[in-house]
Formats: sequence, C-alpha cells, structure tokens
Amino acid sequence: MRTRSLLLIALLALPLGAQTVRDQMLVSTGWLQHHLKTVKVLHVGTRAEYDAGHVPGAVLLEMSSLLVQRDGTPNELPPIDTLEQVFRAAGLDSLGRIVVYSSDPLFAARTWFTLDYLGQGSRTALLDGGLAKWTADGCPISRDPVVAKAGSFQARSKPEAVVRLAAMRELVRLGDQSACVIIDARPPGQFSGEETGPDVRRGGHIPGAVNVPMGTNFKGDGTLRSVEELRALYESAGVTKDCVNVTHCRTGMQASVTYFVLAYLGYDAALYDGSFLEWSNAGEIV
Repeated sequence: MRTRSLLLIALLALPLGAQTVRDQMLVSTGWLQHHLKTVKVLHVGTRAEYDAGHVPGAVLLEMSSLLVQRDGTPNELPPIDTLEQVFRAAGLDSLGRIVVYSSDPLFAARTWFTLDYLGQGSRTALLDGGLAKWTADGCPISRDPVVAKAGSFQARSKPEAVVRLAAMRELVRLGDQSACVIIDARPPGQFSGEETGPDVRRGGHIPGAVNVPMGTNFKGDGTLRSVEELRALYESAGVTKDCVNVTHCRTGMQASVTYFVLAYLGYDAALYDGSFLEWSNAGEIV
C-alpha cells in the first residue's frame, strides 16, 4: 500500500518538503500604495464593480474570462492558450511583479491559482483584505478606466497543480491519509450531506476527506488569519511538510483559497478542479 501511494505521489510530481512561509505571496495595503508604479495590478470582478471604483492603475480582469464549463461542470480552467491570451490582453508580460485583488476573496484566490498553474505564482501576490481593506484603510480610489497595452505573457505550464477525476479515484482507492490529505473547503452542512449545494445530485463528501471550510482562513475584516493560526488549522487537519495536499470544494472556487493558503504557508498543494460536483454527479462513492 505504501509503495503504491508513493508511486502516485511521484505521478503528481509535487516537490515535497517545503514549509517556509512565502511572504511575497501576500501584500498589505501600505505595501501596494508604495509600489503602485512598479507592479501590475489586476482588479478581478465585473465591469460594474470596476467602474464603481478601483485601485489606481489597476486593469480589469473579468472573472468569467478565467472559467469555462466542461462536461457539465462549471468553473473549470480554460485551455492554456486561451488563458495566455486573457493575461496578455490584461497587459501582463513574462516578467515583473503582479498583484491581484477583488471585492470577493474567491475571485482573487482563483486568479492566483490560475497564474500559479501557468507557472507564474512566484511573482504574483494577493492584496490582503482585497478592495474592502483598501477602502477601509483610506487608500485612493480611481474611477478612470485603464486600457492595457497588450503584453507578452507566456505560460510555463505547471500541470501538477491540477488533479483530475482519474487521479482522485486512485487516491481514494489507496486511502493512505499519512501520504495524502484531501481537504474539502465547503461549508460543514455540504460536507456532512445535510445540504447538497447547487447542481449536486448527492450529498456527502469524498471518502477520506477532511473539512476545513474556506471561511475559517479569514479574520472578521477579510484579511488572512496569522501564520500561526493558519498553520495550526491545517496541522489539525493532518497537513504536514511531507504529505501531498489535494484541495477541493463544490466546483473549485472555494478550494482556490485553500490552495493559496497552503502555498503561502509553504506546503505543497494540488487542486481537484472538478471537485465534489463532478465526483458526485459521476456516481463516485461518498
């Protein structure tokens, strides 16, 4: 059993053993104010939200451009060449620091995950607390639209960031929780099966999964909890520096927050993008 688990981990190709906090992944409002002229800033949301007020110099990136429906499952990753075109249109080049924010932490984290999947996570940060924190701290707001000059963005694909249905089946079949922690980021009611969530035909959870709801990562003001609190949260779920961590939710949006937090803490992670909607609707065991 142990040998087979290790073989699967090798297949996922995750570089195990990291546990150093990656401070560069999260920036404060003060930091961003000081560096506005030297970074590319992406406002992830809708045109209406952007027009109502955004960080000066930020370029609008509509969340819908980063998501497709595949085989009946919404919120899936588009093809890599499509994503390259999206980020080029947003003015991103292949070098330089990127800061992502939104009024919705799911949108910001999903964008970070997408950029990490494209091999750009090491130069991309989230604005802690997003637009709400920026506004609350009295930082300047602009209503002038920014028209980006097309950039030269090129992906360096990181396929190990994404787990597909076949690999999830194998992980569940092996059931080696010492080697792989499956983290479900949905609310407790959906995890227990008391609720199903939109479009999910059956309640429950993937066998062996542990529940760490997405909202437990944040303080009341929408900023991330301290490193010590976050590490304790995930260690209590079984996460260690030596295991593979696969996160999922209903369709991969809430799990993007978990993916970001695990990477921020220095753990290695992968995201099951089809998540529980695909798993349940495919008739898999729960």
